[in-house]
Amino acid sequence: MRFDNILHRQVRVANVFGIPVRIDYRWFVVFALSAWLIAENFYRGFWYLKPTGEVTAWVVGVATTFLLFLSVFGHELSHALVAKMEGIEIVEIVLHPFGGLARLRREPDSPRAEFRIAVAGPASSFLFALVAFAVCSAAFFVFHLELVWAIFAITAAGNLMLAIFNLLPGYPLDGGRVLRAYLWHRGGELDQATRRVSQFGQLIAGVVIVYGVYMGLRHGAYFMALWSVLVGLFLWDAARAVYRAYSGGGARAVADAMTAPFSVEPDTLVSHLVDAVLPLHRQSAFAVARGRRLHGILTLEDLKRLPRERWHATRVSEVMRPVAPEFFVEPHASLQDADALMKRNGAGALGVIDDKGELVGFLQRGQIKRRAVVK
Repeated sequence: MRFDNILHRQVRVANVFGIPVRIDYRWFVVFALSAWLIAENFYRGFWYLKPTGEVTAWVVGVATTFLLFLSVFGHELSHALVAKMEGIEIVEIVLHPFGGLARLRREPDSPRAEFRIAVAGPASSFLFALVAFAVCSAAFFVFHLELVWAIFAITAAGNLMLAIFNLLPGYPLDGGRVLRAYLWHRGGELDQATRRVSQFGQLIAGVVIVYGVYMGLRHGAYFMALWSVLVGLFLWDAARAVYRAYSGGGARAVADAMTAPFSVEPDTLVSHLVDAVLPLHRQSAFAVARGRRLHGILTLEDLKRLPRERWHATRVSEVMRPVAPEFFVEPHASLQDADALMKRNGAGALGVIDDKGELVGFLQRGQIKRRAVVK
């Protein structure tokens, strides 16, 4: 089981420039914990500042944490907007306990595009750090607002650390993607470049884990130790999954794993589906289509909720899950992205749509597992 499988429960919170923005449920726990830690420091006296009241401390803690996570969102949005400029569709932006992710529908077309998309995130973080530093300087030297100074000083430091950490040359960090663009340009092989930076990513993840263990055993910084180990495990698993996906042992594109586009008509009676289709096609989900146009996905779980006495009067279109962006994917999309979509849509299946909008294949999670690309 992949370590990041625990990160697929999400709630949609916004749509920015046409890009869905989702937050993992566990993000709220991290947000609350961060706000509490910052509030506790201000309540007891932060840097040379005098201790504040409890309410003031919490306001500062929540405001600072909000700005830090808003910066993470800005970092990922920068990736997404540059990718859109390169003609790549953005599936979503996800904020999770370990940061954020801009999920692209497909790989960039060239090393140059890869470089521009990758460098956009750290560049935005450096810019946010400069803006926050300017605000905190004005708050301290001009307006003498010490709390505002402290909030934006932490925000500036956080963005600076985010930019520097992301520039480490290992996948899936941005520095790894910059290095991949260089190796891709130099050697002309995307797969080979990806494998190389994924190995670097695993090395960096190992260093982060060892650092966390050291901080815990040597200095008693148990919170920092736990967080470092969790981040390291997350990076390790992501880098390992990418390495396996781009190795010769498995398929990495949806087209390599999808099956023929068998589908049922929207007007098909459920009774006919159960009596005539299921005995011949034993699968947990079906594409619902007419004229090779996808209408939705029907799962056996959906059928189980329908009383048996209604089967003869209910059509498939009434119980299917209507077509939405999380129910289809393009043939050249990566299996890693397809797997993430299937986790989120709850159907465990995707219709595969070509550039004409026609159904050309069908993909279920079991097919990915059998190809040993994502575990």
